[in-house]
Amino acid sequence: MNVSTNLLGVALSEEEIITEFKNFLLNFSTIDEKGKPSFPYLNVLEAIFDRQVRSISISYSDLVLFSPRLAKLLLESPRESLKIFAKALQEVIKELHPEIPEKILRTFRIRIKNVGGEVPIRALFLSSYVGRIVEFRALVVRATQVKQFLRRALYLCDVCGRMFPFESQEFYTKPRACIYPDCNNNNPTKIRLMPDGQEFEEYQELVVQELPEELPAGKLPESCTLILYGDLVDKVRPGDRIKVTGIILTEPERKLIEGKRPLYKTYVEAVHLEKTETEEEELKLTEEELQEILALKNDPDLEKKIYESIAPSIHGLNFVKKAIAAQLFGGVPKVYPDGTRVRGDIHILLIGDPGTAKSQLLKYVSILAPRAIYTSGKGASAAGLTAAVVKTEDGWALEAGVMVLADRGVACIDEFDKMREEDRRAIHEALEQQTVSIAKAGIVATLNARTSVLAAANPKYGRYYPNRGLKDNIDLPPPILSRFDLIFVIKDMPSEEYDKALAEHILNIHGKYKSPIPPIPPKLFKKLILYAREHITPKLSREAMEKLKEFYLEMRKSAGRFQSDSLEMHPVPITPRHLEALVRLAEAHARMLLKEVADEKDADFAIHLMAESLKQVAYDVESGVLDVSAIYTGETFSQRSRYMIVLDTIRKLQNEFSDGIPINEIIQRCEAKGIPREFVLQVIQKEKMRGELYEKKPGHILFVT
Repeated sequence: MNVSTNLLGVALSEEEIITEFKNFLLNFSTIDEKGKPSFPYLNVLEAIFDRQVRSISISYSDLVLFSPRLAKLLLESPRESLKIFAKALQEVIKELHPEIPEKILRTFRIRIKNVGGEVPIRALFLSSYVGRIVEFRALVVRATQVKQFLRRALYLCDVCGRMFPFESQEFYTKPRACIYPDCNNNNPTKIRLMPDGQEFEEYQELVVQELPEELPAGKLPESCTLILYGDLVDKVRPGDRIKVTGIILTEPERKLIEGKRPLYKTYVEAVHLEKTETEEEELKLTEEELQEILALKNDPDLEKKIYESIAPSIHGLNFVKKAIAAQLFGGVPKVYPDGTRVRGDIHILLIGDPGTAKSQLLKYVSILAPRAIYTSGKGASAAGLTAAVVKTEDGWALEAGVMVLADRGVACIDEFDKMREEDRRAIHEALEQQTVSIAKAGIVATLNARTSVLAAANPKYGRYYPNRGLKDNIDLPPPILSRFDLIFVIKDMPSEEYDKALAEHILNIHGKYKSPIPPIPPKLFKKLILYAREHITPKLSREAMEKLKEFYLEMRKSAGRFQSDSLEMHPVPITPRHLEALVRLAEAHARMLLKEVADEKDADFAIHLMAESLKQVAYDVESGVLDVSAIYTGETFSQRSRYMIVLDTIRKLQNEFSDGIPINEIIQRCEAKGIPREFVLQVIQKEKMRGELYEKKPGHILFVT
C-alpha cells in the first residue's frame, strides 16, 4: 500500500507515515513526578518480552499532541492507518530486539484508546459512523468460543512450482494469480493452499448490549456484534461492563442479487477493550458533586433525607423504605483467609396485598440504583434469570441473564410468586453464593452474580390473613424464603387516620397541589450510593458487636421456656444466618451515613429492622412465639409440636395393638389432646409416604421395624 493520502493539503506516503509514527513511539515523552522526562511507549517496547504483551495501547490524546496529522488520519481512515502503524511498530521492535523471528514479529498490534466523544450503542447504526473509529460503553450479553483466524498462509503455484505467502483480510479470499512477474498463471484453480506455514490469530465474537441505565423509556435495548482479534479475546465474560474503542464496519445481510434490496448489517471490530472494574468509573464524579456529597456527610438530617428521597410519591411504608436504603448502600463483602466469601448484598422480599405500591417501589429502585434491572416473574425463565448456552451459526455461546447482568447492582423481580418452581429454583445459588454455574454443551463456566435482590410477591389467596402463618399465606418454598435477609408484609388494613392521610397524599399528587420533591435529587442520590460503595468500608465497633451479640442471645434464650426432651419441639426465634444479616444491615447503615465505623446506633438500626421483619413473618399465631422454622422448614413450632405428639401416640399404642393400630383409635386419643382429626390424617399420610409407617390391614397401621 504505497498510495499517498492527501491530508490537510499535504500528501503523505506510507513511508512518511511509518517514519512519523516510529518517531512518536521512540520520542514521545511526559514529565514524571520528579520533574524528569519519561518515555512511556519506549519503556514498554524495551521490556515488551518481559511484560509478555502482544500489543501496545496508545492514548489518542498523546498522538494528537505529538502529531495532529497522524491523529486526523487515524480518524479519517482507521483500518488503513492501524495497518501502517502496526508495520511501524514491528520495525521499531525489530530494531530494539534484532533476534526476534519474523513470524512472532507479525503478531504485534497497535491498540488505540481514549478516542473521546463516547456514543450510545443505538447511535452506532447511523450511516455517518460507518468506517469511523468510535468509543462506547456496553454490557456483554453473549460470548462465543475462541476460534483461530487464518491470518497468513502459503500457496503453491502449479505452473511455476513456487510457493508464496498471502495474507487473509476480513473474509477469506484465495489469490487470483501467481505473484511472481515471470509466471503467467492467472487461473485460481492452479493455486493451492499449503497445509504448512499457516499463521493464525485468535478470534472471538461478543454480543454487547446497551447499558440498562442508559435505555430510553419504552425502548428495547439495542445490541451489536463485536469482533475481537489477538490478545483481546477471552478477556471478558457475559455480564461484564466494558468500554470499547472500535471501527464500525458493514457486511451484506444476504448475497447481493439484482432486484433485491442491498441491505447491510453493522458490526464493530474492536481496537481496544477495557473492563470497567469499579462502579465509579462508569459515572464520573465532578469536583462540584464530590463537594456536595462530602457536605452531606456533616448534615445531621442526612438519614431522614435519604429515606424521604426513596419513592417520595409513595405514602408511608417507612420500614420498607429504610430496608431499601440499606439495600442500595449494601454491607461489606468479605473474603476469609481460607477463601470463603461472605456476601455484603442484602436481599429483601415484599409480600403484600394488591394495590400497596409494591411494583411502584420496585420500579423506582430500578431507576434510582446505579446498576439495576427490573423484570417480572411472569415473563422470566430460568435461563433468562441466570445464564444460558445458545446455539450459534458456528458453535455454542454463553449468554447472560438478569442476575449476571445486574452484577454489583440490584435485580428487581416483580410477581415473584407467579414464577414457575423450576425457574425460581435456578436463582438459589445466585442468592447465597452470588455466582451462576452452568454446564451445558461442553461449556462449564461460573459467572459472577454479586447482586442484591428486591422481590415482590402477592399472597396465595389474594390477601394476607394475619391469623394464619407465613406458610399458609404465601406459595413460596422454604429454601427460597430462607435466603432473604428481610421479609416484609404490606397489609391493606382499613384505618381512618391512615386512610385519610393516604387519600390526601394521592389526591394532592394528582391535583398538582403538592408534588413531593425528594430532598436529595435522584442524580445526586445515585452518585452518593456510588461514592459510598467505592470509598466507605465500615468495620463493626466493639460496642456494636456486643449489642448484636446481646440481641442474638436474648432471642435464642426466649425459646428456653419451651424446653423439652425432643429438640425438634424447640421454637427457633433466630439463626446464625440472621446474625450475618444483622452485620450487613449495620454496615449498610454506617455506609449510608458515610461513616468508617459501624457503632451502636448502626447496630440499633439493624436490630430494629430485623425485629420488625421477624415479628411480621416468624410469629407463630397458635403458640404466640417467634419461630423462624416457619421460613426454613415451612412448619411452625406448634405444628412440629403436634406432629411429635401424634407420632408419640402411635408409638405408645403399638405396644397395645401388635397386629396393627386402628386409625380411629389414634384419632380419638389425639383429639383428646386437642389435635384435630385432619391434622392426624395428614401426619399418617406423610409418614406412610416417607416409608416410616405402613398399613398392615385396611384402617390399621404400624411403624416399619
